[in-house]
This record gives sequence, structure tokens and C-alpha cells, in this order.
Amino acid sequence: MTYASVPQDRPVGNRGIYDRFQLINRRNIHNSRYTQSLVSEALRVGMIPMELVDDIQMQVRGVLEEHLRDARRERVRQARSGTDADDGAETSTQEVDEAAVRGMLDSIFYSLDAYLLGFHDPMYAINALQGMAVDDMFRSGQKVLKALICESVALSVQVRKSRIQTDNRAYNQTLDEDVRMFLSGYDYRRAGHKTVLPMAYPLADSAISMAGIHRLRDYLSRCLTENRFAALFDREELDLLFRAYAEQHGTDTAGMQVNLFTLIFRNALGASILGKYPGILSLTEEEISVLNNHLHRKTTRELEMMSAESICSLIADLHPEPSVEAYLKGHAKQFARGLVAARDARSTAKLFVASDPKALFML
Repeated sequence: MTYASVPQDRPVGNRGIYDRFQLINRRNIHNSRYTQSLVSEALRVGMIPMELVDDIQMQVRGVLEEHLRDARRERVRQARSGTDADDGAETSTQEVDEAAVRGMLDSIFYSLDAYLLGFHDPMYAINALQGMAVDDMFRSGQKVLKALICESVALSVQVRKSRIQTDNRAYNQTLDEDVRMFLSGYDYRRAGHKTVLPMAYPLADSAISMAGIHRLRDYLSRCLTENRFAALFDREELDLLFRAYAEQHGTDTAGMQVNLFTLIFRNALGASILGKYPGILSLTEEEISVLNNHLHRKTTRELEMMSAESICSLIADLHPEPSVEAYLKGHAKQFARGLVAARDARSTAKLFVASDPKALFML
């Protein structure tokens, strides 16, 4: 792999490269298209020459051509074995390639992304781009994807073992069916970038930028953490909370379309704000009214501070494991934004679920 010499107006040597690296704007580098955005940003700041970009593009075309040849051979094999429909066997190679080439190219870049993301730092990823052949990075990326599949399978087992005991259909369908269907239908070799199907159950924060197996791995990791948080509470507390929410929204616990962690988290924080032990999720109508009046008088800054403080208090009382603690702290800003929006709409009471502990005896 040869590169053109660096133009004389660009500094050379380690110091010059480091200075150029300081100009990189990480906001311009996106995990969902890591390789392409990384190359564009490195070119913008002068870390790599245009000749290298052209060379990378040529090598990507070479990998793509290999994929296309494999696809053509597969179609010929299928046609000869009679697995193709009679009318489909006559479809032109050019037409099929035009429909498939975009997906193949996306899958190639997805594998490259998987490899380069493993460096966890743009500087090292750029060094790899400068010193490795695209085909080598692609094959290394395929190995990363295989490892992610194995990790996702292991996570799915842990998620099912730690599951929240509930009859909620979306939650149970995701754990029992959707994850299995995703893994069985996932093709990391030819369509690694594709998200096979969406999960029926929503997470507290569904903003996962990556696609493919990265999306499933991140989804399962978050779901496991949410399950572990729910395990800090008694089953009776959870049942009462879920049933109260369902009744207030005119449905049943099986049909709820809501993230269970969010319900638990908000009521636990409500108890913490009131000075109660957050392990008891039951809040009366009177307590929620007190919360409503109290929160409406707070400024945005005060609400942000209250959110952070109440989460710290909750952690001190419940002693969650480190991964759950980090997850809770990561939701501080999200909860604060919810408080601010609810205050402005004068609807903070809707953030919490009123439940009557006496209902436990009516089961």
C-alpha cells in the first residue's frame, strides 16, 4: 500500500501530526458512519493526503467487487439448482447488482467501522487507516462482529435470567422472541449493517446511534442494567406500581406500552425528594400533590441540582452495583429535562404514579 508524499506546506513528523490532530472536531465523527466521517475529518485537518483517500476508495471498490463476484456465483448456483423462481432466474445481473451494491457497500463500511471503533480513539484509528490494507481491516472487522454476536447471545441469557416478573406483553415478547429472531436472522457477512427487526419493548433511552449487532448489544446491555435496578425492589412494590399505572391509563399491565424502569425510577426519585426511603415506591395522591407544588416553584437550575442530589440519595440508600449506579447517574440530565418540561406545562404530577398500598390486600 503506497502513499503519495505529504505536500510541503503541511508539517511532517510526530509533532506536526499531533498538532493537526488537535484540530479534529470530534462532533464531526459519527459512530454510525465512523470510517467515512473519520476519513473526511482527517482530510479536513491535513492529517492524511487526498492521495490516501483515493487509495482507500480504490481498495473499498476491490472488496466490493469481490462481494459482487461471490453474489453472482451464488445466483448462478441457485439458478442451476432450481431454487430461484423461473421468472426471477432471467433477471439481468446488472439489475440485481444495482439493487444489491448499496447494501454490500454499507455492509463493508460497517465491518470497517467495527474494527476502527475498537481503537476507542480517532488518533489510533487514523494510524490504522494509514498503515493497514482495507481488506485486512475488513476481515478484522468481521471477527469483531462475530465476537459481538457471541457477546449478545451471552447478554440475552443474562437478561432473561434477571427479567422483571411481569405479564407485560411487549417486555416478554422482546426477551422471548424478538432477540432470538434478531440473532437467527442476522447476517454479519453480507448485511452486518442491517437491524433485523425493532424490539417491541422500549428502553428508558432509545437513542442508540449504531445499527446491526451493535444496536442489539447496546440494547441488551441497557436492558440488563434496567433489570438489575428493578431487582432492588420487592415484587409487591413493583406489582402495585405497574397495576396503578395501567389503571390510570385505561389499560392492563399486559398491554402497557411503557418502559418499566422509568416508572420505577421516577417514583423512587419522588420518594427520595420527599425524604422517604426510595425502596418504597408507593406514593399517595397527597404526596404527589406536595411534589407538584414543590417542583413548580423551582428554577431550572434548582431542578437540575435537585435531580442530581436525589439520584445520589437514592444510590446511597439502595446501594446498587456499579453498572446500575453509572446508569442512574447517566439519567440525571434526562430526568432534570423531564422535570423542567413538566414544570413549564404545569404537569409535574404526571411524572409520578399514585398507588394505594391497601390495594395489595385486594389481590
